[in-house]
Amino acid sequence: MMNPSEILEPTEGSILLVDDQPEQIDIIKSALEQSFIVKVAIHGKFVSQICRAGVIDLILMDVMMPGMSGYEICRQLKNNPETRAIPVIFLTSRDSTDDEAVGLKLGAVDFIRKPSSPSVVLSRCRNTIAHRRAKEALHQKNEELQQALQHSHHAMKIREDMESISRHDLKGPLSTIIGYPELLLEDDNLTEQQRSYIKSMERSGYTLLEMINRSLDLFKMENGTYILKPEKIDLLVILERIVGDLGIHSGPKRVSIFIEFPEGCDSLESFPIVGEKMLCYSLFYNLILNAIEASCDDGKVGTYLTTQNGNGIIRITNPGEVPQAILEHFFDKYVTSGKEGGTGLGTYSAWLAAKTQGGRIELDTSHSGETSVIVTLPSPA
Repeated sequence: MMNPSEILEPTEGSILLVDDQPEQIDIIKSALEQSFIVKVAIHGKFVSQICRAGVIDLILMDVMMPGMSGYEICRQLKNNPETRAIPVIFLTSRDSTDDEAVGLKLGAVDFIRKPSSPSVVLSRCRNTIAHRRAKEALHQKNEELQQALQHSHHAMKIREDMESISRHDLKGPLSTIIGYPELLLEDDNLTEQQRSYIKSMERSGYTLLEMINRSLDLFKMENGTYILKPEKIDLLVILERIVGDLGIHSGPKRVSIFIEFPEGCDSLESFPIVGEKMLCYSLFYNLILNAIEASCDDGKVGTYLTTQNGNGIIRITNPGEVPQAILEHFFDKYVTSGKEGGTGLGTYSAWLAAKTQGGRIELDTSHSGETSVIVTLPSPA
């Protein structure tokens, strides 16, 4: 078994621990200070001041704090543009899914139950900071790409930079995200639910790795140089996997996602189409995620499967209407509305993936209060 230190060198960074219990502070500091600079605040009123005084990569915060709760501190941080981007992990001794839903809705990225082993705290912090840095690097390269596309002589330089990120900069932090679940699963003190969460994290890590490996395909599809390797695949399996992987996004909003089969069919063993598995995964992941984000709390996202004229028809429907400002440019590159940090590449890459596989994609807003995206892909002969 590979040791975590062989997967990735300790991630350097600064962590702010917000807790008023000396024994908890000592335990967590001892677990983190070998790899991180650890700052401590014993009251919520000091948090913003510490964040403004220097770079903080992560905030570990106890839910139960004197004066103001961890939730209230988090709300203030997320309402402040200077501290909004700092990831927050809550520490709590309470075992309540309602509490967790409140924290995630406020913008926290994770919960750690107290007491928890030092190795789990360390791995959660390391993974969170690695993910944030990878996201920041990708966002920076996206901005550079937009600038370079306005000056064609820079396009090759950006392509080389993107390849460097996908093969090195992103894979480094991701190796930790993939490696630690394997170590955590060796603990015989885990509940079945905890094992399920860890296995889901591991699967998502491998999926992300595959998507990183395929990131340059976007350029090839745009340039018409992508070499498609179509095969008969079961789209139903891919859709069911996507629904599971997107639980982290649908859960906090209590959005239910369902797959509905053709009329008169109570169940479906498979839904064969012709295409590539990873292209289809990326295509429908982006569309269903977009539908979740556009839905109100307690909304329903439906995926309807039918066949027509030798093609598979997949309709993804969510409550809500597309803003008029982007209605005519819904699938255009860099078009987004109301999403902080959104790149506007999700629906565009979905359109490219459908086109590359010999299919098409269209927007249907004919029903008031509802939006549908219809994907058509070839079925096997």
